[in-house]
Amino acid sequence: MIDFMILALPRTGTTWAANWLTTDTTLCLHDPLNNWHYDELDALESSKALGISCTGLFRFPDWVNDHPARKVILHRPIEEINADLRRLGLPDVTKECALQLGRIKGTHVFWRDLFDNPQPIYEFLLNRPFDQERHAELKQIEMQPAFAGLSYNPEAVKRLISEFQQEKQP
Repeated sequence: MIDFMILALPRTGTTWAANWLTTDTTLCLHDPLNNWHYDELDALESSKALGISCTGLFRFPDWVNDHPARKVILHRPIEEINADLRRLGLPDVTKECALQLGRIKGTHVFWRDLFDNPQPIYEFLLNRPFDQERHAELKQIEMQPAFAGLSYNPEAVKRLISEFQQEKQP
């Protein structure tokens, strides 16, 4: 069962957060929708408390809002997100995406709080004392997915896209 979630639009620190929130007692998966449909996430097994750091679940707010996991939602100005996406040759996110993210119930924070005010996020999501030493070390590291080698499950992605498109139709 998913115990905690950190949700955001792309280019908002979710890769870094997945690493930061993976500890000796927790495992935080980054963008699990690349490999599983959201209704499969709670069946994933781990010997640790399981979390996700995801840039896609905002598209399914009913499921997210019904889920009992502790949630932190990261916000970054859409202009900054799109500037970063363009530098990578990726498509822009829309203002509609930001509105969908805003409908998620949970603790909403500015994305820079991952670095500038991390203790409340860490302690809320992990239910354990903040690890200042680890945070200070990780804060010095820039992380992003290896886009060229990114693997995904085509069937899971196809199912999610189909579902999202059906929800958008009147």
